[in-house]
Amino acid sequence: MTKARTLALIVVTAHWIVAIWHLFLAAKVLPAPNNHVSWLALILITSGHMIVSILVWKLSDKVAGFVAVLFFLAAMTADLYEHFLHASQNNVFLVAPSDRTTIFNVSVFILLALEVVGCLLGTIVLGGRKSNNTPTQELHSKSGTQGPKLFSGQSGFMAAQFTCSLYSPTVDE
Repeated sequence: MTKARTLALIVVTAHWIVAIWHLFLAAKVLPAPNNHVSWLALILITSGHMIVSILVWKLSDKVAGFVAVLFFLAAMTADLYEHFLHASQNNVFLVAPSDRTTIFNVSVFILLALEVVGCLLGTIVLGGRKSNNTPTQELHSKSGTQGPKLFSGQSGFMAAQFTCSLYSPTVDE
């Protein structure tokens, strides 16, 4: 598993933790009809994060990256709309002032930051960036030789040197 996929899994887990914490903060900040945590929301958030984690962990780089980008883009779109654009009681600009308003706003910005990082990591995984050491390079580096370099100046020079050594007369002492 690449570093980007491992980091993406860590970001998915961190996003899940902050999203659950955010739900409980929202219940404390919102007025009476909306001041409870829905079990359905907890189950859906947990299952969504679990499914994304399994897909990022088990699938190929292209599919895992696509799933991560799609998941974090959807979460970021919902987050931006609900907490910044929509005129509702949990908009960061319209939330009722209380002792928990600041921590609620902090949780919104932490979620947004995790979603941006998740999109970036998903894009890196989607691009299929690998480490510089591919298995064939590692094999050649262990044996002390280099792999074949097609159409490079070095291979042309080596071929010319070999050809010249075949046709050049040698002097025996």
